[in-house]
Amino acid sequence: MLRLQYRYASLVQIALLLAAGAARAEDATPTLPTDSLPGSSVPPGLGLAPEAPPAPPAPGGRAPSFGSPTPAPTSSFRIGGRLFGWEAVGIGRTPGTAPEGYSGTALHMPALSAGKNPYWGGAGATLNMQYGNSVVTAFTGYYINMNRAEYQGYQNPGRGPAFGYAYLLVNPPSIGTLRLQFKVGGYSEVFAGPGQWGWGIFGPLIGLRGYGETTYGDWDMTPDLHLSLTHGLLVVPGVPEDFVRGDAFGWIERGVSSYVHHAHAGLAYKNQYYFKLHAAWDYGTDDRNHSNTFLGQPPMDGRMDTYLAEARWIGPPWGQVGVSGGLYNFVHAASVGDGVWWAIDWTQGAREMIYKFIGSGNGGCGSGGNGKVAVLSAEYDFSLASILWAPRSFTGAAPDIRVSIAGMLDFTVATDDPYFKKANGYFFGLETEYRMSSLFSVTFQSYGESRDSYTGRWSVYSINPGIAFHSDWWSADRIQLIYSRRFYSSAADPNSAQPLDHHMIALGGYVTF
Repeated sequence: MLRLQYRYASLVQIALLLAAGAARAEDATPTLPTDSLPGSSVPPGLGLAPEAPPAPPAPGGRAPSFGSPTPAPTSSFRIGGRLFGWEAVGIGRTPGTAPEGYSGTALHMPALSAGKNPYWGGAGATLNMQYGNSVVTAFTGYYINMNRAEYQGYQNPGRGPAFGYAYLLVNPPSIGTLRLQFKVGGYSEVFAGPGQWGWGIFGPLIGLRGYGETTYGDWDMTPDLHLSLTHGLLVVPGVPEDFVRGDAFGWIERGVSSYVHHAHAGLAYKNQYYFKLHAAWDYGTDDRNHSNTFLGQPPMDGRMDTYLAEARWIGPPWGQVGVSGGLYNFVHAASVGDGVWWAIDWTQGAREMIYKFIGSGNGGCGSGGNGKVAVLSAEYDFSLASILWAPRSFTGAAPDIRVSIAGMLDFTVATDDPYFKKANGYFFGLETEYRMSSLFSVTFQSYGESRDSYTGRWSVYSINPGIAFHSDWWSADRIQLIYSRRFYSSAADPNSAQPLDHHMIALGGYVTF
């Protein structure tokens, strides 16, 4: 009898426990995740300004529990990269030298074009690795291009598989509110880009690369005012002038070495207003004994000086506005190598700057590599959904139209080439994407560039609608189909025997990991 009562009592207790558990579960129903409807609550969070210095991962990849003693720094390894591939087919036109009775439509692969394209041609991959702790971290990157025979990397080492960068980043303990970083090795750096993350549609106004060191300092002067200082020395060593693998596309150039000294200072106010000054001096030493410069002049040392300023405003939900401008000074710059690898448009050291903006002598008396060029660049980036949702936060998990508008002006201030005195040029670009769903987008890009040249006004314009597929709202991976309609001036398309393509279709994409 007692055993029976005990069993009944146990059953009653179990039933009461189950009922209480169900009641607690009903009362503690978890909050549904934030959805994409206007007015949905957004969990609070903390973030850093885009201009904040890079920070290494927490020791061992995990943060210690609050209040617990921090162990000695441990090292962690990370690997990532990108796979990409693009191919464009150009619909050709009838050559001016075609014989009578010529018929048919030529297809060019890759397409024959000039000016800015809405994709990076070819196929390849990047592999990025890092190993270290909160004090010292090693970074290295390997680049692979798999386009055609000329990209296999022997005659042109900058095109084939090669290490893109390898350096150490040292983060010593802070000294009060002063934080220091030191970078040592071989690497590239860019400055004065008007885009939101320092690049933009037409790139930065200066890109540097070489082997050396850079020191970064950041100091919180007040809770609202932040000061940043940067200084570096880089070297791009040359090789003998008869060395077959030396080329200006790589990090070396035959018979020429470059030494780059650069310094930068910036202020940030309330993580919303930014102002920076940049200066870089690229000195070229020319040790060639058997050949002249590409201007046909005897070898001589030279330099390229760059002075830039940038201002930026970031104001949610309105987006960001960036303006950069400055002056490039060339002194016998035909002997300046690849320490400066990006300035106005894609540049090959100082060589392309001389060709495009101060004169190489193809039309008569050249500049001799001497001259000055001024530039002004601006860009506005915004999200339409962020503006319409304000003051509510937009998480990105909803339809949106993202827009970037950019423009750039250049002026030749001084040159000895009469064809380029008071020469000028401009660039404009529009990039939009309508993310109508988590898997599908409609894209549209339009570019234009025009400048003075020996044969007249060199101009290229294009409109490029397309569609893109991606895996979710925030995905950085995509497959994209683009149609391009291009317009050329006679100076940009002068070869009637092989005219450039006015219509192109490109298919490609990229995957990050």
